[in-house]
Amino acid sequence: MDIWIRPFRPEYLDAIVAVNDAAFGGPDEGAITRALHADGDSVLSLVASGNIEIVAHIEFFRIWIDGAPVGVGLGPMSVLPELQNSGIGGRLIRLGLAALEGAGETLVFVLGHDTYYPKFGFSEAAAKPFSAPWSGPHFMALRLGKGGPETGTLTYPKAFGT
Repeated sequence: MDIWIRPFRPEYLDAIVAVNDAAFGGPDEGAITRALHADGDSVLSLVASGNIEIVAHIEFFRIWIDGAPVGVGLGPMSVLPELQNSGIGGRLIRLGLAALEGAGETLVFVLGHDTYYPKFGFSEAAAKPFSAPWSGPHFMALRLGKGGPETGTLTYPKAFGT
């Protein structure tokens, strides 16, 4: 199957939510995605499609560090269950990170699998200087470029209920 990656369009939202629901087995991540877009907190949203249907999605959202909008969060990222472990998620991550770096973003945070995201440069050590609603081996960061805060308190969008 050929996979095409393209930017989010509002008419894709219902299909994106359906992919999130299927990938995560429930409505929470789809609801977060809807809220991020409704609240204007989405920084970058990409979809992957095979033929016509959307089969995967990645969301990057704004994080405030010490009150300044200078961080980005990754998530949710979803791939239809039958296509997981096929490399589509990795393609979405790499393309999204390249686009963010090109746009001048310097810090990306993720709460996710501690064996998956380090493949893309994320590490728990890079997140340690930052205070967030959660911590531990699943909370990681990646510095994309020079600049940006070295430490601080993270504030997540209200879509996350924090």
